Amino acid sequence: MRSRSSFVPPGPRWIGVTILKLSAKLFGFSVVCLAISFCGTARAQEYCAPACDTAQPSWMCDSNTDPCTDWLSSPFMLGDLGGLRSGLAESGIVYNASLTNFYQGVTSGGNQQTFNNGGKLDQFVIFEGGKLGLNEGFMAILHAETRYGEDVIMDAAPLAPVNGNLLYPSLNNETAITGLLFQQALSEEWALSFGKFNALDLWNMLYPQTGRGVTGFMNASMILPLTMARTFPLSTLGGGVLRMKEKQIQGALVAYDSNNSTTTSGFDELFDNGAVVLGLWRFFTEFNELPGSHLFGGTWASGDFSSLDRLDWAFIPGQGITAGQQSGSWSLFYVAEQKLMVDPCNPKRNVGLLSQWGLADEETSPYRWTGNVALQAQGMIRGRDNDTLGVGYFYSGLSGQFKSLQRQFDVDNLQGGEIYYNATITPWFHLTADLQVVEPSVQFNDTAVVFGLRAQLLL
Repeated sequence: MRSRSSFVPPGPRWIGVTILKLSAKLFGFSVVCLAISFCGTARAQEYCAPACDTAQPSWMCDSNTDPCTDWLSSPFMLGDLGGLRSGLAESGIVYNASLTNFYQGVTSGGNQQTFNNGGKLDQFVIFEGGKLGLNEGFMAILHAETRYGEDVIMDAAPLAPVNGNLLYPSLNNETAITGLLFQQALSEEWALSFGKFNALDLWNMLYPQTGRGVTGFMNASMILPLTMARTFPLSTLGGGVLRMKEKQIQGALVAYDSNNSTTTSGFDELFDNGAVVLGLWRFFTEFNELPGSHLFGGTWASGDFSSLDRLDWAFIPGQGITAGQQSGSWSLFYVAEQKLMVDPCNPKRNVGLLSQWGLADEETSPYRWTGNVALQAQGMIRGRDNDTLGVGYFYSGLSGQFKSLQRQFDVDNLQGGEIYYNATITPWFHLTADLQVVEPSVQFNDTAVVFGLRAQLLL
């Protein structure tokens, strides 16, 4: 129980906040050290020049050369599968799979102090139309997910899921096709896209640094604006048009079903609670010759909702409370990204900023507004160009109506921070240490301190 007195002795909350502040200071110190070490002066450019000219080794096995002899330097743990992988790719079928295991626990605060082990097998199959004798520019992407084990999402902070990836396909251990996307390029700038959309995959196409929860931040509040939770299902049927710029999505106008269909085909309930329209546009910029972008977007749904309706992205306390339904729901979001530093000798060594903000209809969403800011870096330690780290902070302001309906649970706004380091042990094995400090929405729960280890094998 939280103390109501004026004096609060050091406890889990103080320890968590102290850890977060210390982590931020260490990150800032590391950024300064990296800036000093970058090739910024003429002398540094001269010193780094030989490294810039050095040819980088290729770890990809070419079917026209001898098989890779160094197993540890292969991009996949299973290699080329005796030529099967490269043979299929030449025929237009690309298969990639990864196994990600999470050992995560609430060390103090939250709903319950416990550690659990769980994971995910992700399988992607990409069909390239041109190589398969179909239309040029046609592509189909299938994403199948198998979830196993347990998680601590409900034990930490339900409205700020500490493991966004394990929300798929559901909290049950099962296998499902969560994405089946068909895309036809009309030109270099325009494409039609339709099928079963996987929301994390779509967001990862826009911002690869978010990592779908398997390479970057784990907390869903750091992956995307949760104000979209009401109108952006985990997986759903839909279609729309995409505007591309240099192989990046610049704009989109998409219509899709408001029902989540991660574990179903989606056809049985198709549009029985209206449809959702999503639109976005992205402005690409340069600041001090470093790339960046500003994205503006919004969603509008035609169905009937309330702020207490179940969410796919988060879990609302006190289920069973009823609230009046409202017709229609909307959300707005803004995302800014900017590279802050890039090593001219080695572009892999860089630091970037990503900040995401959202606003939602408080009559139908538990979130009124959300915001996060993150610094992510790669190659901070010389000689470890593929290691990444990130530190971020998020704040979720809950709607006034939601707070009043949840009065017996003393619900209030929530905030938190996360820091991770992702070490590349081999090209196919990545190990991440992750620390989260979350001030939960349920006021009688203490600050949740969550530690996790994440191991990923690229099969």
